[in-house]
Parts: sequence; structure tokens; C-alpha cells
Amino acid sequence: MNARYELLAPIAEGGTGSVYKARDLQTGSEVALKRVLTCKTGGCGTAVDALIREAQQQSALQHPNIVAVHDFGLDAEGGYIVMELVRGETLEAMVMREALKTADFDALVRQTLEGMRAVHARGILHLDLKPGNLMVRRLPDGGLQVKILDFGLAQTLPRGKTQTPLPASGLPGSVHFMAPEQFERAPADARMDIYALGCLFYYALTQRHPFEGETKPQVMVAHLHHRTQPLGTLRPDLPASTVQWVERLMSRQPADRPASISEALRDYETPMAARGG
Repeated sequence: MNARYELLAPIAEGGTGSVYKARDLQTGSEVALKRVLTCKTGGCGTAVDALIREAQQQSALQHPNIVAVHDFGLDAEGGYIVMELVRGETLEAMVMREALKTADFDALVRQTLEGMRAVHARGILHLDLKPGNLMVRRLPDGGLQVKILDFGLAQTLPRGKTQTPLPASGLPGSVHFMAPEQFERAPADARMDIYALGCLFYYALTQRHPFEGETKPQVMVAHLHHRTQPLGTLRPDLPASTVQWVERLMSRQPADRPASISEALRDYETPMAARGG
């Protein structure tokens, strides 16, 4: 282990990596340390490369709504990333208790879109936006702070391009929040993240995934055929403009979605009803 960091307690563990609460012995501050799981049989080079690529992408993003990267590197055990330790819980954990009320939803939308606008401005697509990848914290004044994390599946757009090919094999991401064109292996662009945000906001308001099924293939079919229960039916208390806006983000056809995060934010701040939409 890098001698600068002392592991304190596990935070989370996934298929290829673990996240720990740690202490930076130089500064005394607590941080989050993510590393590739130790490989006893070798063959971890690809996972380490992916972790370092994730760190490089995320370290370029300096924004209050994105988890900050402080350090990254390699040691005898593999690759690691040292990040800001975010207090609070995932959006998924919060929504499991209760669907968001208007004020919290407004904070979620504005802060997530502002963070993602910074991500896309750097030519990066997140491609794994889901409630488990947003950290939320209740502030002393009662407001909500939102931070985007986990850029492990992010893709960098080629210079001057607006699309990039998806990985040649596999189907990375969370099936409940993936755009239908991802299942069709279309080139990735900003509208895939916008679709995922629409699904995420629908979930935050209803505690339900907009596209459901008992198996992953059934969920994929629901996305592809756009089989979803209207948001207004589940939340009749919402303004029509909010319902229309969320449903536009998760339109079946990419051309029917906002073309950019900035456009999505403008549409949110200018209700569709006021524009005759």
C-alpha cells in the first residue's frame, strides 16, 4: 500500500474494485481511496489501465458537483485513486425511503445538470449515470448537495467530434438507465447521458424505474419499445411542465431529446407550457 495513505474502513466493493475510507498521513484529512481488487492469478493490467484512465478523466473535472480527485498512481498492489470523501448517502438510498419532494428535486436537477455540463464541456461522456452514482448530503440549512461520482465507464470524445464508438464487446452500464441506442450499438454521444438523466429523474420522483422487467432482456425490450408508465399518472401533483420535461429527456429517439445539457437546463428553467410546448 502507498505509505502516504492509511486505510480506515471499507465503504463499498464492486466486481473489480473496492473503495475505502482512508487517512492522508501528510495532511491528516480523511479521503476515499479506490483501487482495483488484488489479482492473485494475474491479468489485472486492463483493470488497472481503466482505473488510471478514470482518474485522469476525473482529475480534469474541477466542479463543486463532481467528486474531486486528489491523487492517483500505482503501487505494489496495483492502481489506486484518492478522492474527496463525500459525506452523506447515494441518491438511491435516499429515494428508497421516499420519492423526492419539489425542493429536493429542483436541487437535484440543477446541480446534476451543472455538473454534467462541465463533464461534457471537457469532451467526456459519463455513460453510467444512475442513482447509485450520485452522492447527496443534507446541508444544515435543509438544502441538498449533489455530487457525481464513478467515471469508470466514461468515454472521451475524439477532438472535434461529437460521437465516439462504444466498446466493441460487452454491454457496460446499468440496464435500467441505458439509452435504447446503446443496446443497438450506436455511437455514443451526449444524448445517451441525457436519456440516463431522464430515467434517473423519473426514478427520483416515483421510486420506480421507468422501464421495468423481471430480467435484463425484458428491461432492454421495454427501452427499445418505449414501454413506460406516464410520469403524470404516478405523480399527478407535479406541474405538467416538469412531467413533459422529464419525459422529453428520455424520448425514444435521440433527436427528440435536448441536444445538450445546456439546452436541457434552459428547458427546465423555462417551462414548456410557457413556450407553447
